Amino acid sequence: MSDARDILDWMAKSEEEGGGGKRAEWIDGGSKSVAWIWWKRPEEWAGLIADWVENTGQKNVVLTVYELLEGEATMSQGRLSGFAPNHWSLNVLVKRGKAQVFGSEGQEGVKFF
Repeated sequence: MSDARDILDWMAKSEEEGGGGKRAEWIDGGSKSVAWIWWKRPEEWAGLIADWVENTGQKNVVLTVYELLEGEATMSQGRLSGFAPNHWSLNVLVKRGKAQVFGSEGQEGVKFF
């Protein structure tokens, strides 16, 4: 188990720190028993979402998170449908000033700028 933690620690470090490009994230604090493994980091997913918004004219449009993840428009893209790190990626866009998320759990909406 120690070897697995060492690998995940390496994956969690940035490339500048000599790590694996933040492709893992410990989610249980100091015990390091549960981690997310990213095949695409939230920042990369955020870039794909931003590209889709730009390419499909979705700026200033309100979509539900469900529409974004499971809607026909994104399913035809084949890139966004069913991706797991949705909230992390949307939070990246919020921090960049490119989106606003609102509503309650299960009924979230998102507006892109």
